Amino acid sequence: MKLWQLFSHWQSTRSGNIARIIAGVIASVGLAYVAVSALDWAKVVEVFRAIPVATALLSLVPFFLNMALRAYRWRVLLVDQPISCWQVFLTQNTGIGLNNLSPVRMISEPVQLAMINRRYGVPAPTALATLVAGNVLDIFATAVLLGMGVALVPELRSQASIPLFGAPIMVIVSALVVIAVARGMDSMPVAGKMAFFHRLMVAVYVLRDSPKRLIVSFAATLAHWFLLGLAAWIIADSLGMEQNILTLTALMVAATFFTSAVPSLPGAVGTYEFAVILTLSQVNVDGPSAFAFAVIMHVMVFLPAVVISLFMLSRVGFGTLFRRRLPDTDSGIATEETSTN
Repeated sequence: MKLWQLFSHWQSTRSGNIARIIAGVIASVGLAYVAVSALDWAKVVEVFRAIPVATALLSLVPFFLNMALRAYRWRVLLVDQPISCWQVFLTQNTGIGLNNLSPVRMISEPVQLAMINRRYGVPAPTALATLVAGNVLDIFATAVLLGMGVALVPELRSQASIPLFGAPIMVIVSALVVIAVARGMDSMPVAGKMAFFHRLMVAVYVLRDSPKRLIVSFAATLAHWFLLGLAAWIIADSLGMEQNILTLTALMVAATFFTSAVPSLPGAVGTYEFAVILTLSQVNVDGPSAFAFAVIMHVMVFLPAVVISLFMLSRVGFGTLFRRRLPDTDSGIATEETSTN
């Protein structure tokens, strides 16, 4: 079974998508109401008008560096693969952007795997192994950052800080699942009989034998989150919020995990604002400033990937987006398949 067919089959066999969409609508509307019901909208307008435009634009510098490092952390794991960091960047953000637009937010990884395999010719087992490895490193990096934030910022240990306590639980569960799968892969009876799983295990072993690449990828993952925290700190400073970079980095990590775990509308409308406003309330940020910060960061975090995904779809179409690039043995130039799989 081809990689994309495997994930499509897995997705189609899951029941309850309609129920999850309904739950997402209810959750988003409900959490949005809780987040904004007590706001003084006149003060909200004043806060937005007072934002220095130049300072806000300055935050885009660390933010786009954060996006570049997020792609680099995956590229460095793709040992001996003829794919550029720019192509990985497009692949990654296409998956993230389409996932942001989807009412059932479970398509980012399947899209990334299909695109990097079919369009850029990275073998499916290698693509899957490196994507899983990157996610594992992300789990541990975010666990470190959240732990530091909770340990060093007493206000974040409040019982009302749901995102910061929900995120570590998700990190622990995700890590246990990944470890269980990794430890049990060799013992799966079907794995030894399927060529795909055999190649996947070979790819995992290649990664295991490349500790320096894993260290570099982990460092890039930490740096990617800190750059997002720096962008958030610049926005917060422009709003007159006196918060340190570590607090805001932990906030960005927590908000990302929270919106991934809770059903929501496309783009995490409502849930993202709730997570950010609730957490900022624990560090004594007033409602209008917290709301303005949440909206600006929401647009910054979600919009670029959506734009990139729509650009890729408009440029090549959804069908051709996932066609494999095959090497031309005579010229050495990669070409696209003309027939669909």
